[in-house]
Amino acid sequence: MKNQHFFVLQPPGFFLLALCLYFFFPISSFAEKPTQPTTTEIKIGILALRGKEKCLQQWNATAEYLTQKIPGRTFTIVPLDFDEMPKAVDEQQVDFTITNSSMYVSLESHYGNTRIATMKNKILDLGLTKFGGVIFCRSDRSDLQYIKDLRKKRFMAVDRKSFGGWQMAWSYLLDHNIDPEKNFKELMFGGTHDAVVLAVLNKSVDAGTVRTSTLEQMAKEGRIRLDQFRVLDEKSQTSSDFKHLHTTALYPEWPFAKVSHTDEELAREVVIALLQMQPDDEAAKAAKMISWTIPLDYQSVHDCLKKIKFDPYDVVDEITPQQLFHQYWPWLVGISLFLVLACGAILYFLRLNKRLRLTMTILDHELSQRKLIEKSLKDSHADLDQIFNSAADGMQLINLDAEIMNANTTFASLVYLPKDQIIGKKCHEVFPGADCHTDKCPLHLIRNGAERIEYETEKSRSDGTVVTCLVVATPFYNGSGELKGIIEDFRDITPKKVSEKEQQKLQSQLLHAQKLESVGQLAAGIAHEINTPTQYIGTNIDFLEDGFNDVVSLIAAYHRLLTAEKNNKVSPALIQEIEETLAAADWKYLTQEIPLAIAQSKDGVRRISTIVRAMKEFSHPGSKEKILLSLNDLINTTLIVSRNEWKYVADLETDFADDLPPVPCLSDEMGQVILNLLVNSAHAIATQLGENPSGHKGRITISTRQAGDQAEIRVQDTGCGIPGDILNKVFDPFFTTKEVGKGTGQGLAIARDVIVNKHGGTLEVTSVPGKGATFIIHLPISSE
Repeated sequence: MKNQHFFVLQPPGFFLLALCLYFFFPISSFAEKPTQPTTTEIKIGILALRGKEKCLQQWNATAEYLTQKIPGRTFTIVPLDFDEMPKAVDEQQVDFTITNSSMYVSLESHYGNTRIATMKNKILDLGLTKFGGVIFCRSDRSDLQYIKDLRKKRFMAVDRKSFGGWQMAWSYLLDHNIDPEKNFKELMFGGTHDAVVLAVLNKSVDAGTVRTSTLEQMAKEGRIRLDQFRVLDEKSQTSSDFKHLHTTALYPEWPFAKVSHTDEELAREVVIALLQMQPDDEAAKAAKMISWTIPLDYQSVHDCLKKIKFDPYDVVDEITPQQLFHQYWPWLVGISLFLVLACGAILYFLRLNKRLRLTMTILDHELSQRKLIEKSLKDSHADLDQIFNSAADGMQLINLDAEIMNANTTFASLVYLPKDQIIGKKCHEVFPGADCHTDKCPLHLIRNGAERIEYETEKSRSDGTVVTCLVVATPFYNGSGELKGIIEDFRDITPKKVSEKEQQKLQSQLLHAQKLESVGQLAAGIAHEINTPTQYIGTNIDFLEDGFNDVVSLIAAYHRLLTAEKNNKVSPALIQEIEETLAAADWKYLTQEIPLAIAQSKDGVRRISTIVRAMKEFSHPGSKEKILLSLNDLINTTLIVSRNEWKYVADLETDFADDLPPVPCLSDEMGQVILNLLVNSAHAIATQLGENPSGHKGRITISTRQAGDQAEIRVQDTGCGIPGDILNKVFDPFFTTKEVGKGTGQGLAIARDVIVNKHGGTLEVTSVPGKGATFIIHLPISSE
């Protein structure tokens, strides 16, 4: 406290201050006003925004109220539009005015009007002394969400002179870098607030502006519904003392002003009467207001009109030095005296300034440091905000009540909603999914101790479309380390999923094409397999045909003998003929060979039936869903149709486990895998034997068994084997060790995809070069 200094006015200082106040207080205010002749009829000019008829309905009660309160005076209402009001004031056709705030400033500047009270408007049972502008469009205009979207649109206001119906919005548009004269497709004026609202409703224009409470009033009258409109940059949710729809800043309500020629005593009586008006008075009810209050500060109106360069700030009048001195001589004299006194005061304040300089230097340094820190923090926040909004993934910040605290631009695009319809909403309302309201909800899991959650899920956009997302959820802590919510990262993987499905479809088609190719390659061998039993079936049929003819001849001879015996005419010649026929037929041979021929033919038919059935099962397209089937039967079918591929180069041995349970498989694709492995083994053995095998054959062994919860298939051969340097490449697509034109390099790649990706199993290979290779398949027995 010892270092603090206080400035105390000494007697000379007090005298100087009093003298300054005397000269700076408007001297003209003490001048006597010329006495005005007493007038019985007092006219109040009122700006009629919604038409002159509605104006009279609204304000006649106020005239009657003042007539009752002020004896000897009769007040009448004069409805005026924007053009009529200045003329009526200039020609002294009215004594008082009730106008919008901007017209009052113009009348004050040009004609000397003086505000004596400010309206306390009644809007939805609230008394308000301020109002603003509303910029709005139809609620179904999805292309109009923000002020910037008004560029190149058709726009309607009330009138160029309407403060609430145009000038507030004009100033607000300039603040948002929109010049109405340049950036609108078309700017129109409706004349009244109601006309603007109806023009937007009827789609005559894209957007419009009116003063606050117009929409609510028309809705209350039943002429419109509020849900038919959207207010751009709506601020009622963020304003603590003004809960009506508004876009612009708030300005003082309409003033009640006296015209310059009006008697001061009359003005005083009017002020007293206005301030005594109660909300339940008929005048207040008709005017739809609460009461009148002391006049507010209208500097904000001046600032608005300066910005839009509107009357009285649209031109600068030239003034001569004589006019300047004549009009402002009291001020000029006062300023001159003040300057003389200030020179003396400067010497005093220089001493104070010297003492303060050191303190100011310290404060300036601290302030500079603080500004640097604030700038650094602001830049950091801006950088973080830019990073957040430029992220490729959609991101949202959710509090512990599941409300969205923030979301980036990518998330808004992902859910097809503007950010102002996202912030503050529940997360399950904005982007619902199957995990919402379940134990799998990320917020629920993290609140129960989880640190990071990553999963795939389907989410519904606002338009009902479904997207597949990869979601990563992590905790969000405050500076004290307390859990504040979670951050969710959404990556749209719908195209990837579609691509995977298309890839699976193409791979299925490729597998089927390879199977058809295999069927074509096996066709010649199968034909040969069928040809052998067909040949001896044909030979046996020829033999049976000849035997049948011999039996027919023998029966005919015996028939003749039977007939002769019945007639007692059996002759030795007839008996000799029968004996000759019996010897020619070789009856003993027929009785031995015919049963053998029939048995052989039936066996051939069974062999053909088995081959045809196996070929049918192998070539028939399998189910797209896994079914339980016997691996032993599947392998046997494949062995039958591929017999011609391996029988010339290898002996085949099988060792099937009889207790092997059925395994869930895609039969079509699994059969192709077994065929590929068999054909590869046969080719490897043929390569090992060379072009002149000299009757030698290799060996292919196929075995099955249950290994724990898996089924195992082994295909082992004694072929040439696989060199160690390429053993890890045999499953790569298009890799082959065969000559050009004899292999595509797709067989083992497809086999591994079928076993690993489609069945959840494994496919491995072991090999000893020059001695053979073994392919081992493991398939899960359970479908879980």
